[in-house]
Amino acid sequence: MMQSLIGLGASLIAPTLMKKLKDQKVQVVHAMPGRVRLQSDHWKNEQIARALESEFSTIPLVKNVSASGITGSLLLEFTSDHLTPEQFDEIVQLAVTTSTECYRYIDSKMKKSMKKSVHSVDTMIKKQTGGNADIESLLVLGLVFKGATGFTTNPAFAGSLLYWAYTLLTREDGRS
Repeated sequence: MMQSLIGLGASLIAPTLMKKLKDQKVQVVHAMPGRVRLQSDHWKNEQIARALESEFSTIPLVKNVSASGITGSLLLEFTSDHLTPEQFDEIVQLAVTTSTECYRYIDSKMKKSMKKSVHSVDTMIKKQTGGNADIESLLVLGLVFKGATGFTTNPAFAGSLLYWAYTLLTREDGRS
């Protein structure tokens, strides 16, 4: 009876594990007794690489660990020459879980691209105006104009635009 329940549990968990592995596209790049190199394009981030190294360095079965945020690879050397299929599954699952948990702490590629674009536009505006304007000052100017001209049609919205402009001008984060 107990083996049937364990088998049922494994059959329910296995598709979830396989879906995560498929989503992460984890590949075994190299394997030999006591050593395996896993790779995933989703691991091409230094924060994820550090998290993988940190997580695997606490496991008694792992003798040495090295992760690369450039190649997205994880090299594991074990204290034993052979792993059971269950141990290997746990290792891969831990790598997938660790990397997935890191996503909430890293900037998305889209956000990085948007920041880079805003910085480029800001630099261009500063160069073109001899440092007299930047993207933030133009934004404030636009907010003040829209707020001042919009009072007759929508005073509440116009007031919020003026307040937003005011907060941008008076904040003290070293950017004023």
